[in-house]
Amino acid sequence: MDRLWNEIIGIGAAVYDTLMVVDRFPAEDTKLEGRETRVQGGGPCATALVAAQKLGCNTAYMGTMGDDLFGQFLRNDFLRWGVDTRFVTLVPGAISFHSVVLLNQRTSSRTCIWNRGTVPPPDAALLDAEALAHAKVLHLDGHMLDAALCAARLCRQSGAKVSYDAGGTYPGVERLLPLVDWLIPSEEFALKITGADSAQSAAQRLYKTYRPELIAITQGARGGLLLDEKGLRRYDSFPVEAKDTNGCGDTFHGAFIAGMLQGMDAGTACEYASAAAAIKCTRLGAREGMPTDEECRAFLHSRGRRIFHG
Repeated sequence: MDRLWNEIIGIGAAVYDTLMVVDRFPAEDTKLEGRETRVQGGGPCATALVAAQKLGCNTAYMGTMGDDLFGQFLRNDFLRWGVDTRFVTLVPGAISFHSVVLLNQRTSSRTCIWNRGTVPPPDAALLDAEALAHAKVLHLDGHMLDAALCAARLCRQSGAKVSYDAGGTYPGVERLLPLVDWLIPSEEFALKITGADSAQSAAQRLYKTYRPELIAITQGARGGLLLDEKGLRRYDSFPVEAKDTNGCGDTFHGAFIAGMLQGMDAGTACEYASAAAAIKCTRLGAREGMPTDEECRAFLHSRGRRIFHG
């Protein structure tokens, strides 16, 4: 029987999140009753994979987790949403990445306290090169850097696209930038790593220095900037009444990749991803709140926009 291959493989952070909804953030040395609690999977790369899976892509996570309660939950949560876990290695005795997220229901702002745990990163030499060679997209978030670099080089050789959620300026991530096709940095990352005084200048510097296929700088509720061979232009966000912004950026990344794999051009994929992120923003839960492809298209249609498959 032929081996089944995944369209998208992700290497990066997978985080066990405890989300607690509160009326206000607590003062130091006080007690505060929470309004609602959710236990969920998180992490930029991992959550983007769930978003893409819910939008119709075939995804897999490649990395390491502890065999603790956190790691077992993360693996089962991937399976719940259909993300392939055959490339996950459980490390005996290790503590998995975990966090506590407080969500202020009055302002929809969030505060995160995280613990990296004790899980060692995956050994680059033990990555499944055959699976990477058959992937269409490798999605990275700057974590597990040595494995990410190795996988990116392999995917460059096979012709797979390398997508990078550049959210944080972690040590050494500049080594990854020359290997990236779809560079999607936060505005904060773009300004910090280039030293530019505007997002427009940062986009131009990144494009000139690293020559990705495209750069899409995310600016939250303001939408963002897209730069590719067609030039620099803005893409819009969609105003909604926010309930939970946790996971919105990850949803954007997963939806952008899904849109590109559906045959959309970069501008249309940004619009599709913005719609997905907006829908997610109106719902509680980083993964439960992510929309389907039908919901994204209905959302856009209700706003006078239609997106067709390529």
